Amino acid sequence: MRSRRRAWRRSTATSARFRAATRSPRSGTPAGALSAKQSGKEATLNNIRDDRIPGRRRILWFASAGLAAAALAVAGCGGDDADDGSGESGGGTESVQLTLPFQDSIVWAGYEVARERFYPDLGLDVSTQNADGDSYVSQQLSAGKIPYAVGGSAETIVANSQGHEQTSVADLNADIFSIVATPESGITAVEDLEGGSLGITDLGGGEMPLVNAILKEYGLEDGENIELKVVGPGGPAAARAIQDGEIDAYAGATNDFAGLQAAGLELNSILDEKYTGLPSNVLLVNPDTLEDDAELETVLKLAAGWFDGVLYAKKNPDEALDIICGYVPEECKDMDVAKQFFDNTLDGAVPAAEAAGEQDLEKYGIVQDAIVGEDIEGAQPVDLESVFTNEYIDRIREYMTMDG
Repeated sequence: MRSRRRAWRRSTATSARFRAATRSPRSGTPAGALSAKQSGKEATLNNIRDDRIPGRRRILWFASAGLAAAALAVAGCGGDDADDGSGESGGGTESVQLTLPFQDSIVWAGYEVARERFYPDLGLDVSTQNADGDSYVSQQLSAGKIPYAVGGSAETIVANSQGHEQTSVADLNADIFSIVATPESGITAVEDLEGGSLGITDLGGGEMPLVNAILKEYGLEDGENIELKVVGPGGPAAARAIQDGEIDAYAGATNDFAGLQAAGLELNSILDEKYTGLPSNVLLVNPDTLEDDAELETVLKLAAGWFDGVLYAKKNPDEALDIICGYVPEECKDMDVAKQFFDNTLDGAVPAAEAAGEQDLEKYGIVQDAIVGEDIEGAQPVDLESVFTNEYIDRIREYMTMDG
């Protein structure tokens, strides 16, 4: 299995993710592995500050899937209807609101670039409507209060398993979460953690469903043959725990890793190929949108512009990051960290863009198994092929202008 280990890459060749063959499985630490020993700089705790971790505590995967189960129970309850998300503006341009699970961020790199570079040419004037996490997005879609949105793959499964129909028309990114270790630790695979310790952000962290599923597969149980230690997000405490050997590996999200890598820590994924490339965010529509040709066309343009934005960022990273920082200056206070977060983001977004959002049902099956294994209330297996459809991929490609 160790021949399948993958390293987090920092690279200008940021098309390194799972489904595409741009990041082939290999053992050890490959050349160009994500390391932030920029200009020979050694990792120091002084280089890591909590307030410079972009998107800190906001990136979720399916940690909130349990909350989605409760939220969906009241999805149809009263309250004013939200704006339907679209309208006409001057010059034949359609004014569109896209609901995101949280505010503008480097993690939405393709979207932020598209707002300036691609959406205008598609006849869209796009603004962001912020939500309070993936669970809220799922609730609003299920209640029919918004026609489309960016949401979480796990929450989509939970919603549909409870009879709240919503459909993903495109995969937007993956590999938000991972388990990593330094070369010095000697840990190159999850099974190496037996008898050791794994650092986590917190017991309710977004990485925990992934962590639990993986530990279960390898026969590892907290308090028995592995110790889970809460060391917080990717700030000084986590860095100290890694450097001092308090933990043998660390589970977290791309923004957690960015601060550590920018300060000089070299981090390599120790996940087996099965657990790489797991879908994180998807572009969702409710049933009415699928029946409305004009609205569906808007959604497909949103996807195409998003993917063009990702591919543009891959080819023009400096310009793209400058555009993004114009929208999220608070995430660009420390440009070393911002660049690392940007690189990590593209690692998970480029393959999806190159595939025009084509959805890998095998990977969604792994996400579903993890959800069901967490005993989340109401979470049952669903027909993945109908929930995560590839019916519209060719039409998305027709609107795209960038080549992979």
